Amino acid sequence: MEENNHVTSIANVPPEPSLVISNEIRLFLSEISKWSKFLAIVGFVMAALIILIGIAFMLFGSAFTVQLPTPVAFTGMIGVIYVAMGLLYYFPAKYSYDFSTYVRQALAIQNQEALVYAFAKLKSFYKFWGILTIIVLGIYAVAIVFGLLGTVIGAMWFA
Repeated sequence: MEENNHVTSIANVPPEPSLVISNEIRLFLSEISKWSKFLAIVGFVMAALIILIGIAFMLFGSAFTVQLPTPVAFTGMIGVIYVAMGLLYYFPAKYSYDFSTYVRQALAIQNQEALVYAFAKLKSFYKFWGILTIIVLGIYAVAIVFGLLGTVIGAMWFA
């Protein structure tokens, strides 16, 4: 019969590292949660306004453009873009609001799970903005490449 020599005793396992949240850190987290909640509420309001403007473009865009000297086409599409931007703006506001709520809860009742959940929402907030930034930078890069190609082809065509 084989002997299992790979088992370690519980006494040899190092303890899980502990993190101490001092009163100074508590004050910082409390202040961060207040600002986070304020910015989240502003984010919700701005998302709602952007969505409402998009809906207005979709419903009444053609009535506005008739009075312009050069009518703008695709006002409905502009409305759809605004609604999409408003929906995109909602998610970071929600993550920020959740972070604020759960940090306050964790500080009030000394709840470790609430603090972990709060920081998971903060991670989601930064991950969302990071991915969106990468996408926008990629769109800029493609636009610059097409702009340069258009310039070169235009110069060759009219030369």
